Amino acid sequence: MSEQQKEEKKIEIINNKKKLEFDLLKITSIIEKEGQYKERDSIFEFYKEYNKEQDSQNDDIDVPQFFVHIKSENCVYMGVLSQNLKKEVYGYNLFENGDEYFGKWNKDKKDAYGIYYFKEKEDSQERQIYIGEFSNNIKQGEGVYLKIKNFEKENQGRPDEFIFAFGKFTQDNFKEGIIYAFEDGKEKIYKGKLNEEGKKEDDKAIIYENGNQLFCGKIKNNIMMEGRIIIFKEGSDEKEEAYYFQRKEEKSPDDEVDFDYRKKEESDEELIKQMKEILNIFDREKLKELYMKVMEYKEKIKGPDNFEYMKNIDFDNNVKGELRNMYGKFIYLNIANE
Repeated sequence: MSEQQKEEKKIEIINNKKKLEFDLLKITSIIEKEGQYKERDSIFEFYKEYNKEQDSQNDDIDVPQFFVHIKSENCVYMGVLSQNLKKEVYGYNLFENGDEYFGKWNKDKKDAYGIYYFKEKEDSQERQIYIGEFSNNIKQGEGVYLKIKNFEKENQGRPDEFIFAFGKFTQDNFKEGIIYAFEDGKEKIYKGKLNEEGKKEDDKAIIYENGNQLFCGKIKNNIMMEGRIIIFKEGSDEKEEAYYFQRKEEKSPDDEVDFDYRKKEESDEELIKQMKEILNIFDREKLKELYMKVMEYKEKIKGPDNFEYMKNIDFDNNVKGELRNMYGKFIYLNIANE
């Protein structure tokens, strides 16, 4: 690349529909002289792990990686930019639609691991959050999705109704794991897989609901087809009755079924034990605390006051571990690692 071509080379960043144009050689020169570069409310600094000798072997690379704070009216990025000013390594981004992401980037795309906060809906007490793995901008791999629907008035910020999904995500959708829901004062748990339409479909599903019923068996398109149902005595985990059933056709939950009260009765004790283990892990108060920690972390990573914190973190060794510790205990029975 000739000197004239280098002088003419410029990079544009589209930020809140405004193009911010930066002269790369100018940035490099000013940073080397003054230690930082400012333009249009943007601050550039050398990224601490930049290795200049490594990059000098490539003629197309004109500047090092920077740690940068770019801001405009509705859009913010605080993190690492590559030589061609693409988001790389790690960073926090407030998107124009109000969503927020903090995590790993690869060529301007969410990648590897991070936490995504969806914008709160107007006139609605509902929040959605995803923590976990990404690939090419979509949820892919191990993660947890939180949907918080209401909040306790007497305890500011704590959720009162919520849905948590822990396990495997594929192509942006939850595919396998445990879904815990607490709505209208009722507790529901599903352990199993979902089909392409997002409906429950698994040959070995477990469903616990209403505090008194446990199902284990085959479910298809949200309809329990065949399996064992255990009914508990009111207010206890002691079995009151149990039966095995098989549905003749896959039409509706009201279709005729065949009952057999004795079949697979020997498995009841093991099913109840497994249910107790799940309930012990997926405790409402523990899940509320998880949500509160995730919201506290949001304040820790955003805003110009946290510029120094963001500059000095070790994402892979510290941040990823911190986020995993928040929810790792809920990834039950190696669901996401099979």
